Amino acid sequence: MAVLGAASLLPRKAAAARNALGANERIVVGVIGAGGQGTHDTRMACTAGNVVCGAMCDLAEFRLDWCNAVLVDQMRKNGQDVSSIDRFDDYRALLDRKDVDAVVIATPDHWHKEPFLAAVEAGKHIYQEKPFSFSIADGHEMLAAAKKKPELCIQIGTQRRSEPHYAEVKQFIDDGKAGDITFVRAYDCRNYTHGYDPFSPATVTQRYHDAIGQTIDWKSAKIDWDTFQKPCEHKIPFDPVRYTAWRWFWDYAGGLVTDVGVHVIDNVHWLLGEPTPKSAVCHGGVYALDYWETPDVVNAVIDYGKFSLAFTGSFTNGYEESGFTLFGTKATIEVKGNDVKVWAEGDRSKPILAPKRNKQHHQHNWIEAMRAGRQPSAPVDLGVSSLLPSHLSNLAYRQGKRIHWDPATRTTS
Repeated sequence: MAVLGAASLLPRKAAAARNALGANERIVVGVIGAGGQGTHDTRMACTAGNVVCGAMCDLAEFRLDWCNAVLVDQMRKNGQDVSSIDRFDDYRALLDRKDVDAVVIATPDHWHKEPFLAAVEAGKHIYQEKPFSFSIADGHEMLAAAKKKPELCIQIGTQRRSEPHYAEVKQFIDDGKAGDITFVRAYDCRNYTHGYDPFSPATVTQRYHDAIGQTIDWKSAKIDWDTFQKPCEHKIPFDPVRYTAWRWFWDYAGGLVTDVGVHVIDNVHWLLGEPTPKSAVCHGGVYALDYWETPDVVNAVIDYGKFSLAFTGSFTNGYEESGFTLFGTKATIEVKGNDVKVWAEGDRSKPILAPKRNKQHHQHNWIEAMRAGRQPSAPVDLGVSSLLPSHLSNLAYRQGKRIHWDPATRTTS
């Protein structure tokens, strides 16, 4: 399914098969997985200078309509004369486009591996939404493929890596001013129990109506469900809840520890020098959101040898919101959202460090790195290392035991 419209925007002096991009050269981006996150990531990329979206791919017609409306509007604001974007229902056809320099991959987790491997093979720069992989094995296969193409600029969607104010805190830790950090508490808490779930079919329908003034009839909507569930061991009839809220079903994703836990754990890894976990235990359950399959409250404890990290994910109460605390023998680093404060041990009167946030868009960092031929702020290696604790935690939860990690053999026990 390729509907022409933006093709007149795309021809350039040379095909995009090459990887080096000049500082002033236009970058053409394609999006694979044109849902809310893929549309957002691509729109943000298009707010960088001289970036356009030339192609999009999804299995649902209504998502392509939605994505087209948002991105065309953004490109018009940028002064580009475009009425529609070429659309595909097969990512391989999109990747065959020689005028596409880079792709945003924002499919559900169980569909991360195949488009990523194909994009690497096609020589495209990649913005890969988190979590990087559906499994530990998939992640290592994807990373190995990427390592064969070091010229590609691959950014993982753990966007807090592009927040420059964390660098001051990292230097504080590296200088030994926090002492020995032996305990970390991380959390992401929200409340989906009062009728609002951004991923429910009703909410998706309302957002779609607000965006383009149309309504989704889930009984007749054009969605290629067979392809959606192709990687899955269990095949079931179409269910709009599983389609829109796929994050909370084991066939498609890993629930809270991979979907939101990876963000705060990635920050902890960054600040503490990219440590490797030794083992994980995990407990929780479905206590309030009875349509979930993955736990709506989960508590994971990961042992790193020199420190312990406790992660709590709860979507039944939003009091704590999102953040983490690093407990050192000399100081405590407290992160709430993106606000950072450092407290001297034993003194809560006034923070000794509170760097001001200087936000940089993660997608802009990717574009800038692509142009400069350098690594982005969240390079591909982090897709494996920062996600490993979450995968170990899910294995521990589902098997009901402590899971150990052997980095030499890349095996669990």
